[in-house]
Amino acid sequence: MPITNYSVLRGLPTAGKVVSGTSTHYQITMEATGGPFTVAVNIESTDGSEVLYAIVDDFRPPDRAGLLALNSGMHALPSNPAGLALDFVREQVNGTPMITLAQMTLLPESERIGDHATPLENAVDTLLNQTIADKGTIFAFGSAFADSGQVDGIHDIHMNQGNPLGTFGNDNGIWQDGAIFIYLPSTGTWTAVFIAFQTESWNTDSSGNPLSNA
Repeated sequence: MPITNYSVLRGLPTAGKVVSGTSTHYQITMEATGGPFTVAVNIESTDGSEVLYAIVDDFRPPDRAGLLALNSGMHALPSNPAGLALDFVREQVNGTPMITLAQMTLLPESERIGDHATPLENAVDTLLNQTIADKGTIFAFGSAFADSGQVDGIHDIHMNQGNPLGTFGNDNGIWQDGAIFIYLPSTGTWTAVFIAFQTESWNTDSSGNPLSNA
């Protein structure tokens, strides 16, 4: 069963902090129509698998015009290649893969000890501060949630396919991957943040499940 409420949130970031719990997240507060919203970015895994990440500067989104045409707020996305939905395995930008496993950097789960930040946490924090200073826009892709009268938001901002069927296999699906795209109006440039887990296969079937030869 795919993730629920696959969406993209367009908004202006105002603050960020690390929130610890069953899984440590970097929590971004976003101002947007219908908000404020919380964007929960995984910086550690929940199942002990190791985190893979890539931060791509001078990024070219698959549909820049479509993203910039979105109004502020949360937008439900159909999980198909005809719209703004993302797929780490299948997405092409001008004939080139949007992101590949070879571009990802391994972040061992043991690297964050106590108050010592990981490179991923430091990078997200730096990007957030730059975006706030530039009055930039964040587009967060993932699973929208409503928090019972509290702050609504979006999570599952990572690859959502290729999970082993015995763990997070119920989340598998195609054209439903999560990511963060940042647009800085002063330079007209984009930066992308991609996160995946080492247990996820990049060789998946039409249901997003790992192929036996992966």
